[in-house]
Amino acid sequence: MSNGNPNLKLKSQSGKEQGKEVLLAKPTISSSEAKSNQSPSTATNQDAASIKSSSSQKNHRDLDRNRASAAWENIGKVDSTNTEYGSLAREMPTMIQVNGLAQTLAFLKAKKGKHHSLIFEHLSGWVCNHLNFKNGDLLENVIRIESQEYRRATSESLAYLQWLKRFSEGKIKKEEDKKP
Repeated sequence: MSNGNPNLKLKSQSGKEQGKEVLLAKPTISSSEAKSNQSPSTATNQDAASIKSSSSQKNHRDLDRNRASAAWENIGKVDSTNTEYGSLAREMPTMIQVNGLAQTLAFLKAKKGKHHSLIFEHLSGWVCNHLNFKNGDLLENVIRIESQEYRRATSESLAYLQWLKRFSEGKIKKEEDKKP
C-alpha cells in the first residue's frame, strides 16, 4: 500500500476499533531518508556538536604541542652526556604509575642528585603552570589538593613526561652508547 510518495513506504497493521476491524497504516522511513528530512534546528545542533568536537580536538592538539615544546625546551637545557637524567626521564612515568605522583615527587626531592632536582623542576614548572597552581612546587600543591585535582595533576604529569622521555631518548646519550 502506498500514498503516492516514492520516499514513504507504508506498513499495514490490523487493529480493532469499537468491535470493527480497521486497517491502520504506519509510515516508515529509512535512516538515510530521515537524515535528509531533518529539521533545520536538528541539523544546526549536529553541526554545532561537530564544530565543538573539532575545536576540542584542536585544543587537545594545541595542548599536546605545548607540552612537547616545553619538554623540548627543558631537554635543551640538559647536557647531552647527562645519562642519569636520561635514565630517570625514561623511568618517571612508570614510577608515577607504580608509586603515585606524590610519592614520586617526594623521592625526587629527597635525592640530592642534580638530575633528580632538574626533572623535579621541569615537571613542577609545566604542571603548576598548566593547572594554574600559585606555588611552583608541585609536591606542595599535590599534598593539599582534592582527589579530582590530584588525578588531573597525575594525568598531566604523565602526558608531559611522555614527551620528556621521547626527547631525552633522542638527545641524551645512554650509558651503553658511552662504552667503547
